[in-house]
Amino acid sequence: MAQAATTAASTGLPKLTISVTDQKPFVWRDANSNNPEFYTGFVVDLIKEVSRRAGFEYEFSQNDDKLIGAVRGGEWAGVIGDVQSGKATIGAGAITVTADRESVVDFTKPFMTNSINLLVQKPEWTSIGLGYLTRPFSTDYWIMVLVCLLLVGIVFFLIGKFSPYEWGNVAADRDPRGAKNSFTFRNSYLFALSTISWQGFREAPKSLSGRIMAAFWFLFVLFTLIAYTGNLTAYLLARPEQIPDMPFRTYEELLESSDITVGAVNFGSTQKMLMKSRSDTLRSMWSKINSVGSFVDSYEEGVKRVETSNGRFVMFMESASAEYYARKHCNLMLFGENLFPTSMAFAVPKGSLWRKRINDALTQIQDDGMMKQLIDQYWQFGGKCDNVDGRKYVKTAGGALSSLPIYPITLKDMSVAILLFFLGMIVAFVFLAIEILHYAVTKKGKKIERPNILKNPPKIFRGKKAAKKAPEDVEAGAGPSSSGDALESVPLEDAEEPAASSSDELRPEGDEAAKA
Repeated sequence: MAQAATTAASTGLPKLTISVTDQKPFVWRDANSNNPEFYTGFVVDLIKEVSRRAGFEYEFSQNDDKLIGAVRGGEWAGVIGDVQSGKATIGAGAITVTADRESVVDFTKPFMTNSINLLVQKPEWTSIGLGYLTRPFSTDYWIMVLVCLLLVGIVFFLIGKFSPYEWGNVAADRDPRGAKNSFTFRNSYLFALSTISWQGFREAPKSLSGRIMAAFWFLFVLFTLIAYTGNLTAYLLARPEQIPDMPFRTYEELLESSDITVGAVNFGSTQKMLMKSRSDTLRSMWSKINSVGSFVDSYEEGVKRVETSNGRFVMFMESASAEYYARKHCNLMLFGENLFPTSMAFAVPKGSLWRKRINDALTQIQDDGMMKQLIDQYWQFGGKCDNVDGRKYVKTAGGALSSLPIYPITLKDMSVAILLFFLGMIVAFVFLAIEILHYAVTKKGKKIERPNILKNPPKIFRGKKAAKKAPEDVEAGAGPSSSGDALESVPLEDAEEPAASSSDELRPEGDEAAKA
């Protein structure tokens, strides 16, 4: 909707000068018109309605500095400067209410709330494919899990090899081979693999150092499996066909990134808010912007840089303007936590009588629902693009809503579990050394050897010695019994003796048979 710079009809109402500067979607000159004095935008339509209710005519005056308001050379420039100096009766546009500006002008009732966000390029959308079940963890944490699995197997093997209290006779019903140590190299990894899937193992560590390592390993496995299950559940509930990955998630990560440049409008309110922020991160962000000189002169310039940067340039921008540009440019979106919640209002000179009239008109417009209609006209229905807010939701190909973006769990997220694992390794090795020393002291300085305590060697099964049968039993064809009662277990060391003795016993019978 276009509006002439000067209201046409002369009704005897006072004519006010309104200072503006081009900034879509609030105020801009219609490029389709040959008349440069034609303006359009949200604020233009709002001023038209306010003037009708407040009772004044108006004309627009384009600010020469092309600024909303900033101090230059000790004096205010831009729209705020025009209002303060008396060049304009009203300042209109995307004017953010700040304490510094309130010290030189008065503001009307806010007509819109606002905040600061990032305008970023939408991330690439890639097909998940067969790697869906690996998505809950980032690549670096999967590597860490494999490293921990490798290390814990080695630790259990070393404890089983060198701890004097790990060696002992394993029960025959558990290991018929008569192994003296449960944690061989193979069994150590079998223990680790079975416990990482919350399954049991037939043997548990007997030494204190082994049990300490097992306890910390169980904690690591517990945290890892809970994190994996929880994040996988979020993925399965969302079921997005494609999930975009952002190169950063927080302002802290953005600050640490050396590949991404951050920009802001020069001499704007965002620049000053960052500089005076109580947050160390945001102040450091302003220092980063200032050090590389990544300021832009207008939002349009910043939007072009974001579009053509291939994701390597992001820009701090008022959320209202950022949403407008994201709806016009489908490869852009809002991202990041809301910063510096503020409001937008008209500026008037200190003590102006027009402030009350404009406030009353704004109240009526809000009560009538016209304010919402104007906002929807320029934002919700003002563009062709969807999924403009990266802080909320996107529609998948199947029509379901899912969070944007969904993040895999990283090393930083699981730092507590990793620290517990390595702490357990250190404590286990300390107690292993104590066990070795304790064994040496209790043995009165004797040479430490693997204790040979197989006092009861495992037994094998052989048939019982057949009792001598009466001749009639032999003739009746009664042979040695094959029932379970005829079997007994004998030590390994006796395994070869029965064969020798039986041959000696049977030899005379053979001789007698030969004589017969």
